[in-house]
Amino acid sequence: MPVDARNYRWVLAISAAVVFPALILHTTCIAVLGPGTWGSGMEETLPEFSKPTPAVEQYRQEFAGSEAGQVVDDEPATIPADAEILGELRWSTRSENRAILLTEEIQGDSRRQHLYVQVGGRYSEIPIPSTHIVVRPQWAGDRIIYERWNPWAVPPVQKLRRYVASWVDTSLRPEASLYGLDPELVQWRFLMPGHSLAVAPDGRRAALLRSGALLAGYYSIHVWEIDTFETRAVVSVREHATESTESFSLQWSNDSAALRIFGRTGGFERRSSRESGEDGTPLDLVYLVSDGKIYDLNSAG
Repeated sequence: MPVDARNYRWVLAISAAVVFPALILHTTCIAVLGPGTWGSGMEETLPEFSKPTPAVEQYRQEFAGSEAGQVVDDEPATIPADAEILGELRWSTRSENRAILLTEEIQGDSRRQHLYVQVGGRYSEIPIPSTHIVVRPQWAGDRIIYERWNPWAVPPVQKLRRYVASWVDTSLRPEASLYGLDPELVQWRFLMPGHSLAVAPDGRRAALLRSGALLAGYYSIHVWEIDTFETRAVVSVREHATESTESFSLQWSNDSAALRIFGRTGGFERRSSRESGEDGTPLDLVYLVSDGKIYDLNSAG
């Protein structure tokens, strides 16, 4: 038998014994469980705490009024009686003379979302993709941003189709992602994976969370420079196990230069055998954009 033919059979034998079963196992896991962190952009970023400086102490005083965990959101928008708004209100936000409404029409088993924007005068509807589940639309400077919820908890066949298509269209990979609209173009565009967007008061930067489909209790916190699209991972946090939702909050300083991360956490590592106790670990951190450092306010009074 020629040498080339023997080598060819060995390649087939190895493929049949190793590669093909691994591919079938991988495909089955995707079909049944979902792709985990597929396209989520989540990073495990362990903190290196710095000692609070006088500048940080000033922010401590500013944030002192939020010790109970109360973060004031934008003023809710109100709907004028004569406004032609379809559906039931699901989300609203107001910033100065601008407002955004997200409504939903329910007809039998079908649901349709509507997005309305008010700038000074009447409300006008902005079309949104019918295939998107829109969450938390808000202003980021002059841009409108919304979060798309695209869960992997779908039937196996649909999941596999999306998995294959996501090799070409990467926007299909994350469960949660951000889409932006340039008001002049009236066209939505995929920006990046992420959710729980917290826009700074100056509208030039924002904080966001990233998490995987199978590790929803573990988040990496990122700061996004909106004009340049630069993002930086700040720290990763496990939520406190007894909380049904995120056990921590994000809050910007008035000058948009400091981000506070506070609440309770189960730790900073993705997986750890160390328990943080029934009450979790208190969390009160300040990240300064200027020096890229994170400070633990619990380390000094």
